Amino acid sequence: MFVAVLLGAATTFAAAIRLTERIAINPWEPAIAMEAMRFNAGLQLYDAAHATHMYGPLLTVLLGGIFHVTGLNLLAARIVISIFALALTVFLALAFSRGISWEWITFVVLLFLGVNFRTNLTLLSAQPDCVAVLIACLGLLVWTKSSDSTAARIGSSLLFVCAMLFKQTAAAFALLPITFVLMWQRPLILRELLISAVPPISVFLTLAGVRLIAPGMFHAMVTVPGSIQVRWGLFPRVFLYLMATFPLFVVGLVAVFSKQRPLDHSERWVLSALVLLIPVSIWAICKSGGSYNSLLPAYFAMTALFVSRLDVIIAWLDKLPPLRATLASSGIALVIILSFFAQLDRSYVVLSLRQGDDKYDAAVAAARASSGTVISPQDPTIAYRAKGYFGNSLAFELDTHAVNGNWPAELPESLSHELATANSVIQVKSFVPNPMLERALINKGFSPLSIEALAGSAYTVWTKKSE
Repeated sequence: MFVAVLLGAATTFAAAIRLTERIAINPWEPAIAMEAMRFNAGLQLYDAAHATHMYGPLLTVLLGGIFHVTGLNLLAARIVISIFALALTVFLALAFSRGISWEWITFVVLLFLGVNFRTNLTLLSAQPDCVAVLIACLGLLVWTKSSDSTAARIGSSLLFVCAMLFKQTAAAFALLPITFVLMWQRPLILRELLISAVPPISVFLTLAGVRLIAPGMFHAMVTVPGSIQVRWGLFPRVFLYLMATFPLFVVGLVAVFSKQRPLDHSERWVLSALVLLIPVSIWAICKSGGSYNSLLPAYFAMTALFVSRLDVIIAWLDKLPPLRATLASSGIALVIILSFFAQLDRSYVVLSLRQGDDKYDAAVAAARASSGTVISPQDPTIAYRAKGYFGNSLAFELDTHAVNGNWPAELPESLSHELATANSVIQVKSFVPNPMLERALINKGFSPLSIEALAGSAYTVWTKKSE
């Protein structure tokens, strides 16, 4: 009860802040939103002159659908995608919980929601991680229930492909059927092995089709992410960090080797997922610019192992004398708290971060009052709201024009050309430093304006000195 109340209170607190925040919470949120507005306006998304995001194209379609109803509304996008995240936690709770009461299911949902505090609050963001994982898990459910149904296997493969088109790393889920066969089927049957290879082959053929039909899209979603440097030296450190700071997994693993109940079919799938998703998640976070949201699949799989063996853990506690049972229960409660709140200080900092501040409307008004072309590369929604201008995103341009796998030290040519044609630039001070933009502004003859309405804010209006 104590753990449930603590997780519930922390989740409610974080949701109350994130799902009422009107402005962008990071540099990527307004950028992906503007791609959706481009999509709704019928503009080209994938061409050499414009850098789009490195997520899958279906994110743009989803956000475009939301904005078609709400207009350019970052909060609406965040809320809708958070609903997908909640649906994912409920799905996982129903799939792996052996409890029959709503109280039990609610507790397990709260455990899965606790993953939010280990992944930079990604369950409360407009990023596609949870949407992709939810669709991939639905694909896995259809596959496990297929009963040799060709239609079900085709449907499952399409769901895996759909998940990959939201976020590319979700393609790892398509490898789960073949991983399961290799780990658990004895003797190994060639026919089953070939059938289990259908999902990854489907993903591969989809990517090949995208490469042939839409090379610009392939460049954005495969070539550009593939050019980002992977810091392999971090791999063992991240693995040890994951094991040391998530003791919930250790408890679940110990329960797996207990003799109170043999592994069932679903637990074998969980173990297969762990073997696959932990390395993939660590690889993703080891990429230059990688963040804790990359560990989301691994954390969900590790939590699922603990949840699936909760009945074994509780049965063991029931057999202990009262004092030992109390101590053991308290220990497990402490393990849960440590696992989900090991990064509480970081989560609190992330919760307070913004791309801009409460003077956003004043920045839009200042941009509207400026003459000529106004651009805002760090938050392209400002120029769009002020002038209807579809500008480039600084973050996406730096991603696309990486040098040796990292952001370049100078502005890419596309942004440099945009600066040359602009009359005014709205700069946004952010927790993600972009010194190359200010250097370019000075070099191209811009100087900051003193605007009383923006005094002390994160926004600065730069205009060319000749004006």
